Amino acid sequence: MKPYLDELTALLGRPVSADELGSLEEAEQLRELSQKFRAPEPKSFDILFSARCSDRFRRFVDRLHSGNPSSVYIWTPKTIICGALRVPSIASIRFDFEFDINADGILAFSTSDLVDSLLLDFSLSPAGEEILTVETQGPNWQGIVY
Repeated sequence: MKPYLDELTALLGRPVSADELGSLEEAEQLRELSQKFRAPEPKSFDILFSARCSDRFRRFVDRLHSGNPSSVYIWTPKTIICGALRVPSIASIRFDFEFDINADGILAFSTSDLVDSLLLDFSLSPAGEEILTVETQGPNWQGIVY
């Protein structure tokens, strides 16, 4: 549980406690429901991992927030075994997290209405560069251009 709470703390810039998490049953239900809402063709692009801290990326997140200001669930590989955390909006997320925030190199955010989602997949390129693949899905977020 502690590594998961550490991930969430890094993403929110404030301490997160276990009592803020939803139940495991709720996490499983949300995951199943979100699969039903998947758009057929997500939009994706690659940037340097360091670009997630840029003004351009911040403006991209602001446009996501404008497109759907709903609260969001944070998904990491540990969410399904620890519980989901719901935060006020995508604008609540701090994207200055470290490359090694989790061993799987993946984070996802889905709006509470389960209509829109943002997937961040970070990896090393063949040349050793830290790369971030950004994928948007849903009617409000899919068309937002970086």
